[in-house]
Amino acid sequence: MGTRTWVGLAMIMSLWAADLGMAADWSLVPAVTQKSEFNSNLNLTSTNPASDFIFTLTPAADFNYKTEITQLQGHLGLSGQHYLSNSNLDHIDQNYQINGKYQATPKVNLSLNTSYIVDTTLLEELLTSGLVIGRSPRTSFLATPGMTYNITERLSSTINYNFTRVLYQAPQYIDYTTHQIGLTFNYLLSNERTTVTNNNIVRETLYPGANIYKTLGFYLGVNHKFTENWEFNLLGGMNINNSNFATQGLDLSQFPYFISVQEKRVQHTKGTPFFNVSTTRRWTNVSFTAGFTRDQSPSAYGYVTNFTRLNASLGYTFTERLTGTLGGSYSLSSQASQANNLDYNYHNVTAQLAYKITEKWSVIPGYRFSQYDNVSGGTTAQAHSAYVILSYAYPIHYQK
Repeated sequence: MGTRTWVGLAMIMSLWAADLGMAADWSLVPAVTQKSEFNSNLNLTSTNPASDFIFTLTPAADFNYKTEITQLQGHLGLSGQHYLSNSNLDHIDQNYQINGKYQATPKVNLSLNTSYIVDTTLLEELLTSGLVIGRSPRTSFLATPGMTYNITERLSSTINYNFTRVLYQAPQYIDYTTHQIGLTFNYLLSNERTTVTNNNIVRETLYPGANIYKTLGFYLGVNHKFTENWEFNLLGGMNINNSNFATQGLDLSQFPYFISVQEKRVQHTKGTPFFNVSTTRRWTNVSFTAGFTRDQSPSAYGYVTNFTRLNASLGYTFTERLTGTLGGSYSLSSQASQANNLDYNYHNVTAQLAYKITEKWSVIPGYRFSQYDNVSGGTTAQAHSAYVILSYAYPIHYQK
């Protein structure tokens, strides 16, 4: 299950979206970016850190197709990376995403989101679990079909299914598959600015060896728009988790003559809180975004992590051509089953400028500091990254 599966889904969605008899608005933005970067610690390791210059060339295209009842959005991109001193790490990453919506009836809307991503930059695993796996390829495939039914003008319900398959090339990391079913209710209050949400999920994460992590989640929340430029989201609740996994222990029944190692099945049930809080505020020249997440996530280490992340970003528009961004995040990851006491912290700070040379050309210099703490092992790793990105984009728009 890989590129061919994703291409098959993309073709089905394209045929689904095609409605030549209706007025349509579509856009295509092909782009090429070149990134030159120095990284002081490629794998973010605490021992023998390897530094290198990295040159990345990324051709990509974003597209959007929209009619009165259909919307299709997508991103197609390749990213070729060359390491000046560590050429064994050279790789071509892939990022294909396509999302579709279709209004089947005035009350029924169908949706399908898909993605196929091959990543060697540490980013995808860090975003998913907050853990560092080095620069070995990580391949992920995601498909999420859903249906929304508008019960009344203010009340709607959405049911969806999420399938995720993650594969790792390095043998020390463990592949996994996740199935999730969600049921959401949204109710718009009479003030037209506040939406109350109830979300319920059932999730199952499968690892080799019949290791299974199951989660039942119940969440309540609210979305409120104070003004057109200020929005606040709050979702909170409880995850009830059940894990069933194999572990090894010593059999001392015949000690001191024999000591044997036996595999045992361990079951563990525990409740953990869930929170997802975010806000966005925009002024004339300034924008601010912040968020807090407390959830669970599968990881490359063969277990589900309790994952907490705090992030914030500040943007400033100096002129029509020059903008600046300062952002950072802090995350904590720990083993959900508590079979072992494993705790990891990761935080980063990024500062960058973006200057629009022409309508199509732009240059983006930036700097990023990262630190990864293995709290259980008592080790710390740091990385400094300085980069310059040169980008060219050619927007194409058509309306009939």
